[in-house]
Amino acid sequence: MEKNLPPKLDSETLKQLATEQLVEIIIEQASAIEQLKSRVIELEIITSPKY
Repeated sequence: MEKNLPPKLDSETLKQLATEQLVEIIIEQASAIEQLKSRVIELEIITSPKY
């Protein structure tokens, strides 16, 4: 399930980025988090016992 993972960004690298670049990273991470939350919900539904 490994997709194109972004490079790991350490604090020194992040300090060198422009504000616009940091905002773009934050937006991309927020989108990824929402996708992961949706997938967790799907998996919880699939694996929950049927009552």
